[in-house]
Formats: sequence, structure tokens, C-alpha cells
Amino acid sequence: MDNGDDLLVDSDDFKWREDDLRLPFSDRGLAYGHGVFESMLYSDGRIALEDLHLDRLIIGAQRLGISVSRTKVVLSLNSFCARLVLEQRDSCVIKLILTAGSGGRGYINPDEMNPRLIVIDSPTPDDLDEQRTAGISLWRCSSQLSVNPQLAGIKHLNRLEQVLARNELHRQDCSDGLMFDYSGCLIETTSANVFVKTRSAGWITPSLLNAGVAGVMRSIMINTLFPSLNIALEVRSVHETEVAEIEEIFVCNSIRGILPVNGVASRDDVMANYAIGSVTRDLQTMLCRLYPCFA
Repeated sequence: MDNGDDLLVDSDDFKWREDDLRLPFSDRGLAYGHGVFESMLYSDGRIALEDLHLDRLIIGAQRLGISVSRTKVVLSLNSFCARLVLEQRDSCVIKLILTAGSGGRGYINPDEMNPRLIVIDSPTPDDLDEQRTAGISLWRCSSQLSVNPQLAGIKHLNRLEQVLARNELHRQDCSDGLMFDYSGCLIETTSANVFVKTRSAGWITPSLLNAGVAGVMRSIMINTLFPSLNIALEVRSVHETEVAEIEEIFVCNSIRGILPVNGVASRDDVMANYAIGSVTRDLQTMLCRLYPCFA
């Protein structure tokens, strides 16, 4: 909580245990990145998009061979949120980390896996209103994303590619960076999914079959918001050459909602500026109607 006390769920029965978050060296999440996580917005006593987050957590865990009870995860989150209510916390970011627990010889899974669940919170970013209104600028990352269909889509614990990309030297007026794979296809930013409108193809969002994280906010865009506005959206590979044709662009994630993009810097730091489009504003309005916490 605010005093720095995080909560570590016991791997055997998922009951709360007060701890200083001292993970054993044998934890597979620490040793190998063997686990998944979710970053969720807590607002007015509830977790926004909780079911979608848990869906992705369970799918990711299954992909990594981690068997976990959704019911026990929900109970743990409910207990954590109850503490937030007692402390009269209006909003925060909850990070839910599920590791494969301890054990196994080298990379081999233990015969009996006991997953470890960690729940921590941090303050809500203080620049949300400004970014949602005025938009953000992006740079083009030099770091590239590996192609790996087995890991594509899920939010596993190995985020080294994003760490390298986010810490690149870049223009100070840029808040995030566009990431491409090794074939030159646009995938996402370091922390959000991306939607673009081009002159020739209309609205597109990159396919994530081979790389990237399938964000829960992205799923709302694809399955709810674009159809509700009767706007055609194509999910496909977006080559870097198409970036030059962008007319409108926004990024989204489950913490910040929809952020208009007002500029993209080239690799030589020349900024291409974009007007914030009417579709982006309409999508923001509809999202706020469905989920007021993103207003």
C-alpha cells in the first residue's frame, strides 16, 4: 500500500501473508521470467475490465504450463481491494503477478507446480488527463521485437525487449516509442497497442500473431467500439512503409485508456505532426460512456 507493504499470496493456499515481498531465489518467475502479469486500473472500489484481465492471465498461464484456479485469484483480488476500500483509496494501479512458483531442475518444471501470486499497487499516473486531452508524441524505437508465435499475445514476465526500447535515447517531448519486428512490421508501442488510419487502407491495427501483447483495451476497440461506430477496422500486418501514409493515430492500454498521438519522430528525430482526429475523439467519448473511469 502507500506505506510500501505489498502482499504476497502463499503459493499453497492463496491466503494473504504479510511479507516484505522476499521471493525465494528458486522462484521461476525471478529465475526465468516463468510467469505472467496484469496491470489493472482500480477506481471507485472496483477493478476496471477485471474479467478481461483475468481471461488473459489464465490464457497466458496455460500457455506457459501454469495451472491456476481463477476462483482463488478472484478471492485474492477481492481481499486486496477490500483493504484499498478500508484505506479509502479512490484509485491506483494494481499489478497482479503470477509466477510458476519454486522448484524444478534447471528449466524443467517441478513435478508438482505451486504457483505464486503477488499483488502490489502503485499510484495512478498524474498525467492522464493531459495526455488524453492533448495527446502524446512517439519516437521510433531502434530495439526490435522478436517473432515468436508461442509467446505472442500473452503478457509474460520477460519484458527485456520493452526495457531496452523504453530506455533508448529519444526526444524529450516523446512519451513512448513505436516498436517494429525484425521484418519491419509495426507491432505496438513499448506499453500500448496502436491504431492507425492511412490514406489508402483506412483504419488498421497490427496483427499480433507473431509478436506483441494483445491488450484488453485493444480487444474492446476491436470487438465493441469500432463496430458500435460502424467504422471498418482491419487487423493485419502493418509494414513500416505504411507509417508515411498515416492520417490519424492513437494508442491505448488498460491504464491510460485512449491516447491521441499528435506526432511521430523519425529515426533522425524529425517530427511528423498529426491533428487529433474526430474518430479518435468519438472513440474516447464512447469509452468513457461505457467505463467512466477512463474519463
